[in-house]
Amino acid sequence: MWENETIVLVTSLKKRILGENGRVQFNKIAEDQALPVYVKNIFKKRIEGFLKEESPFSFQPTIHFDLQPSEIEALKTRFLDIFWEVASFQEKEVEEILKEALVYRLNYILKPIDTIGKMLFEKSDTIDLSEARTMLDSFKEMLPYAGQILDACIRGKEKSLDKDKYRKYVNHEVYPDIEKDPVRIVMRDFTVLTAFLSETKGEEISQVEGEEIQGFLADRNLWNFRRALDVEMKLGKRAFNAVELEMTLKRYLELRDEFKKAEEKQESKKSEGMIQTESEYDKKESVEEEEYSSVKEDWDLGQAMDEESPLVFTEDEKEQQKTENEKPKTMRIIRREQKEETGEEIDDTKTPKAAERVSKPVQGISNTIDGKTEATFIKKLFDGDEKAYKELLNKLEEAETWRVAKILIDNELFKRDVDPFAREAIKLVDIVYSLYYPEEGVGGK
Repeated sequence: MWENETIVLVTSLKKRILGENGRVQFNKIAEDQALPVYVKNIFKKRIEGFLKEESPFSFQPTIHFDLQPSEIEALKTRFLDIFWEVASFQEKEVEEILKEALVYRLNYILKPIDTIGKMLFEKSDTIDLSEARTMLDSFKEMLPYAGQILDACIRGKEKSLDKDKYRKYVNHEVYPDIEKDPVRIVMRDFTVLTAFLSETKGEEISQVEGEEIQGFLADRNLWNFRRALDVEMKLGKRAFNAVELEMTLKRYLELRDEFKKAEEKQESKKSEGMIQTESEYDKKESVEEEEYSSVKEDWDLGQAMDEESPLVFTEDEKEQQKTENEKPKTMRIIRREQKEETGEEIDDTKTPKAAERVSKPVQGISNTIDGKTEATFIKKLFDGDEKAYKELLNKLEEAETWRVAKILIDNELFKRDVDPFAREAIKLVDIVYSLYYPEEGVGGK
């Protein structure tokens, strides 16, 4: 980002380190309390590489010098201390290291989760916690993410950290903390970003390019905010200051809340309509019950009277009585059929298929991805491993929430050392996100 730019902070730090000289020894850099710790750490890292590649001599036992391993180690330690003190850097190297240190710093502010992962697992998939602490301590005072990861490791009594554990702590410690108050977190980090850019360039920087903010939001798992920003950028907005960014995020939240309230109101009306229908149905049943009860009572009374004082009926009266006796039976049959039908309708909502529709809102992810896009995903994201790609799709089919689906994608990409901000990675996330929130569409359309 800054390779071809004149950076005021680099110039001032270089002048402080070198003075009027063309070279500087590391012991002078280490003793300078005014230099940032993260700058000193980059110099230390360079010396470690020098010791492996350019060590002036090595120790090994010979016929006449039977050195034991412990003695060799003691000698190496004594000489290494001397090498650390006398290691020197030329002016060009100092400038390169300062730029590298500032780029690390900027990347940490822009994409802390991605940057920490790259720093920790640059050499191997596992790192000792003590070494991780040395790397991250100098970043804690700027933004809290490095400290959150270290604190989580300490609580978990970890002695080492691997990629899987790192992703676990990010998903269970960092992201939930951001979700508690996302607007406040974003504005805090954005303020730190603009302050750092201003210090680095030596001038007031208040706006940041929209593309940089997109990565800034995606790294913090704020994909809903990123989509809100996408909409503004499609309308022609290219850069944002703090006020404009905050307004965009708050407007999105207001619209989302209004949409939720409208949905809830609509659902409430539906529920009230169902309750009213059920109430009318209950009243109808109650009338039928009373009518049937009345008929039954009259019929029983007639039977009792018949038993006490038999009457003689004419043929017409017998026919009329027979017709009246059949009426209650007909009513009873009609009422039971209605109850059975209602019961069947209610039971249908409790079937496993209905429950499945509720618990699995996302279906057919593979059908959403065309053949050309699928081939690109397999090649770019899975290094040609079609089986692993299919396994991920199957897991996504089972994911009940967007957050679970996002964690599955993140873990798979992180495990394969794939840049989560690669075009194909973002496209996959967009497609899956659009299935959970179809009203927003793919790419925030």
